[in-house]
Amino acid sequence: MQAPIASPCIICGADTRFAFAKRFDTHGLGAVEYWRCVACGFTCSYTHSRMKPAAWETLNVASHAAYQGTDEDPGDPRWRTRLEAQARVLDDAAAIGLLDAEGHWIDYACGDGKLADALAKNYARSLLKYDRYMGRGAAYLDDGALVAGGFDLVITTSVFEHIMRRVDFDAIQGLVSPTGVLGIHTLVCESVPDDPTWFYLMPAHCAFHTNRSMQLLFEQWGYTCSVYNVAAQLWLWFKTDPDGIERIVGSANARDGSNPKYVFKRGFVDYWKGSPMARMDVAGKI
Repeated sequence: MQAPIASPCIICGADTRFAFAKRFDTHGLGAVEYWRCVACGFTCSYTHSRMKPAAWETLNVASHAAYQGTDEDPGDPRWRTRLEAQARVLDDAAAIGLLDAEGHWIDYACGDGKLADALAKNYARSLLKYDRYMGRGAAYLDDGALVAGGFDLVITTSVFEHIMRRVDFDAIQGLVSPTGVLGIHTLVCESVPDDPTWFYLMPAHCAFHTNRSMQLLFEQWGYTCSVYNVAAQLWLWFKTDPDGIERIVGSANARDGSNPKYVFKRGFVDYWKGSPMARMDVAGKI
């Protein structure tokens, strides 16, 4: 049964409308309804949004516990390869000046902490770990350590698809210092397909982002430019000095010759719209 009232979109405030449904036979979900914003296209699960906090926590833990602490995720074959690429990119970004190499870095919703472990082992860089559901022990920060504006890099990998409330998006962004950087890995579409067989519809995935909804978040949070790395599927959002960021990217890409490492844009890099690699100049600018 479709939800009776269209609630405002948490990204732009416009109306949402029923888009499609999918039935799950795992985790006690049953039929799940997905609603889409009529303006920005952000699509989220009405069904998940009605879950009680304890049920949502149980679903999150059950969905991730099977592979956390192992070397493989059956639902994401490139998981380890991508995390290793992300560690490599973070190290490089610090080396060329995109990131504060001496800054305070945190991996928000880090799971079993493989990204932080790879950075420490392979590049001797420190990335603090925080996870509300999976984090246990002295290696993880507790809630009291999440100081507003206290981090020079806040990175989230495979997190934005698990967030249903605007207050939770804003809480992540609120950790970034005034001159800090927000790192994001998630799937971003030009438009979310009305297809119950779409591969990204997993039991704990409840939010699906479009280029338009990400651009709006980018603007609402006061960012000025962004950089994207294709191998790591990682965005870095910057609040200050877009001219300086563009120069650093241009210099780095020039050294890489015909295989530029970074894509730069004043705004959100909508990389998965068309084929930006085919229309980049030597600076990697769209």
